[in-house]
Amino acid sequence: MLWEIGGEAEAPAVLATLLEAMAQNPATANHVVSCLNRMGPLAAPALPLLREQLALLRRGGRFQSIDHDEELQRIGRTLIARLDPPVSGAPREQPD
Repeated sequence: MLWEIGGEAEAPAVLATLLEAMAQNPATANHVVSCLNRMGPLAAPALPLLREQLALLRRGGRFQSIDHDEELQRIGRTLIARLDPPVSGAPREQPD
């Protein structure tokens, strides 16, 4: 991935490309979320899209299979928890 070669300076361009790919072709969702996971904190601008995807009844994902959808949900929740931890003392969201 370009981000792994170029580092932090390439993060905005990579992030924009990933989010556009996911918006234009939902079948890329598993790959996009996997890349976001590797980007770590630099993927924080993707939080709204991650939350939007988790709110859907069905996500695109690879082949629209249950296994891939569950993987997409698991990684999405992990990313959200890591990128946007709850404020100390604030109530935590209960998992679905």
